[in-house]
Amino acid sequence: MMKKLLAASLAVVMLAGCLTGCGDKKASGGWEVSQTFTYKDIASWGSMQTPSEGSGAGTVESTNDADGYVTIKAAADGWGGVESGYFEIDLSKEPMILAQIFENPDGYNWGMKIVPENPIADHEWGLYIINDNNLKWNKYAGVKLTEALGDDFKDIYGEQCKIKLWIYPAGGPEGTVSVSEIVVVNTK
Repeated sequence: MMKKLLAASLAVVMLAGCLTGCGDKKASGGWEVSQTFTYKDIASWGSMQTPSEGSGAGTVESTNDADGYVTIKAAADGWGGVESGYFEIDLSKEPMILAQIFENPDGYNWGMKIVPENPIADHEWGLYIINDNNLKWNKYAGVKLTEALGDDFKDIYGEQCKIKLWIYPAGGPEGTVSVSEIVVVNTK
C-alpha cells in the first residue's frame, strides 16, 4: 500500500508540474482537471454528516493564508472531519483524487472517504479511498477511483454519479490534518 501511495505521489508531483506549466485545463496525455478544491474552498465545508448524529462532526480549526492551507480538527470522539457538497464524477474517464497534505502531526492519522448520493445500506458511512495514514510535509496522496471503488460501485451507481468527499483526522480528539488542496483529475 505504501509503495502505491509513494508511486502515486510521485506521479502527482509530475502531473502538478505539467498542469501548472500547461496553462489550460488539458495536460499532455489527455489528463484533465475536472474539480479543484482550494484550501479556502475546504475551509467552507461543513462537518461530516454521518448516520450517527454527532459522530464524526469535525471542524475547521484554522486557515493559514500565508502558506495556503486549512487545518481540520477531529471531533470529540477522536475522528471526523469535514465534507464537500455533492459533485459529479465520470468513472469512464478514470478519475484520480489528489490531496495535498501540508501537515499531519505525529501520533495522528488522516484519511479520505467518498459518500455516494443516495447510498445503499452499507455505504452511508462512506467508502475508503485513502486509508488512515500519516502522509504530510506538503506531499500529495492520490488514488485512482476506479481501482479504489471497484466494479461493484459502478454497477450500483453507474459511471456518472454524484459523490461527496470526507477528509478527516483520526487518532484522538486533538487530531488535526492541514490540507492545501484536493484535485479531481480525469486520466482518460
